[in-house]
Amino acid sequence: MRFFLLFFAVVLVFPILAGCWDQELLKDIRIVFITGIDYASNGKLESTSLLRDVTSSEVGKEETNELHTVVGSTPRRMGDILNMEVGGTYSTSKMRVILLGEEVAKHDIYPMLDIFYRDPKSALNAKIAVVEGTARDIIKIKKTGTLLVGDHIEKMLESMEKATIIPEITIQTLCSVMLDPGEDFALPYIINNNNQPAVKGLALFQNKHMTGKLDKDDALLYLLMVNKKNHTARITLKVHEEKEPHVRNYITIDVENLKRKMKVTVKDNQIKVNLDLKLKINAIEYPEDDLDEKKVINDLNDKLSKILTKKSEDIIQKMQKVNHDGFGIGSQLMAFYPETWKKIKWPEQYAEVQFNPNVSVEIVNHGIIN
Repeated sequence: MRFFLLFFAVVLVFPILAGCWDQELLKDIRIVFITGIDYASNGKLESTSLLRDVTSSEVGKEETNELHTVVGSTPRRMGDILNMEVGGTYSTSKMRVILLGEEVAKHDIYPMLDIFYRDPKSALNAKIAVVEGTARDIIKIKKTGTLLVGDHIEKMLESMEKATIIPEITIQTLCSVMLDPGEDFALPYIINNNNQPAVKGLALFQNKHMTGKLDKDDALLYLLMVNKKNHTARITLKVHEEKEPHVRNYITIDVENLKRKMKVTVKDNQIKVNLDLKLKINAIEYPEDDLDEKKVINDLNDKLSKILTKKSEDIIQKMQKVNHDGFGIGSQLMAFYPETWKKIKWPEQYAEVQFNPNVSVEIVNHGIIN
């Protein structure tokens, strides 16, 4: 009896294990590792892609890039045209990076990404960035040093994420915030520095449109203010004016811990935001020394607090100028002041929000010497 029950169970399970009906063999496809989207001269879209080729020889395997540029009305149409050019079917399932030319980013970027959200085989963990000028010029570099350009950009973005210069963001994580009317997002901003891709800072977006930029120094403090510190956050600041040699005017700090508190209030139709940022830091470079003296520490804490508070005010002004609601003030209003949200015009009202930022710094460590 037990044998028949076992046999019956196996017969029922077999149809479920019928095999991989949707398998995609590597020998039948061409893998797109990095792709970029720009506007063509005729107003259509232009896609520049690097297809990964691996060749074997007696000395081992060698990876090369095959460059393809196609023009079409939509991303899907460009994919169909690319299929006609390559030997085998192109696949974005292993894609690591997608780049958007600056002119493309200044318009609604969702139509450029819609194809990835609808295809179940898309690499939703691919990184996304905006390029100064055209994505085509970056991708045509093909190789930087010993690395293919796609590998170089991926590793560069990962490094900048860990250093809290750019946010950790992928096509998948971008989707929810991109469709949120109460919060805006920022993407890495890449430049071509003498045929060497480099992160210059952040591209600021408002409602799926790029409206402004921040350089790397501002980008780090911006990410601290939006409570997105990663592995490290290192800042070099000028705390003296006339020391000799010049290097003695500066201090370099690592942010070890941060606490951020943001409170949004509405009174008499005036929206106010109190943003308090408390930083515990490690002084990792300070040629002036004397960090064993309490007065020196207290003076530095005061100076650093004032400098970073002023910088935060400047960053907020830049954000308001381009209507970039990176703090999610709109979401706070929708949740806690729904009547106010219904009456105001957002994001036009964002420029009139009264921000009161305050950064307080405490040196808790200064290395193994005074």
